[in-house]
Amino acid sequence: MNSDTVMPLVRAFLAIPLNKEVREALTDLQKNLGADWPGVRWTGPDHLHLTLRFFGDLPEECLEKIGEVMLSVKSFTAPFSAPVRGIGAFPSTTRPRVIWAGVQGGAPLASLYVQLENGLSGIGLPPEERPFTPHLTLGRCRIPFAGAAKVLSRFRNTDLGSLNIDRLILYESRLGPDGATHIPRKCVTLG
Repeated sequence: MNSDTVMPLVRAFLAIPLNKEVREALTDLQKNLGADWPGVRWTGPDHLHLTLRFFGDLPEECLEKIGEVMLSVKSFTAPFSAPVRGIGAFPSTTRPRVIWAGVQGGAPLASLYVQLENGLSGIGLPPEERPFTPHLTLGRCRIPFAGAAKVLSRFRNTDLGSLNIDRLILYESRLGPDGATHIPRKCVTLG
């Protein structure tokens, strides 16, 4: 194959957007955390979402196939709500690299995820290797912070509202000098 026939790749991910109530609660929480936690790159309000699957770079035609999977799943899943409660960190609260808010979607969210994974494997995408841990990324730590566990424990049980899970969005993520820009490529309403 010569270089003239190489298809451009698109960096993409599949996510659930946040409703206003949850977005505002997370933004307030980030401000509270930021007052006591130096060296964190906080996720901007427009970049807060529940990622179901990060794909990385894919050929354009693969996005169409993912869109078909989204359409096939939508009729089997009615909209539902999931409490957003508590915060934590990956890999641990004593050595945080990613600070997150927990999404407690229970069986409905787990079922939606499994349906998507089955559909994606049916179009040739390899399954996700890590277990699905529903979370909203609040920020990324740039430097170690000895007081992280103490700060996290203060917000461990914070109620951050209820996430309306009613849409799936396939985003293109374009990297630029000021960070990533997320462009919706396909939106499917559940139910």
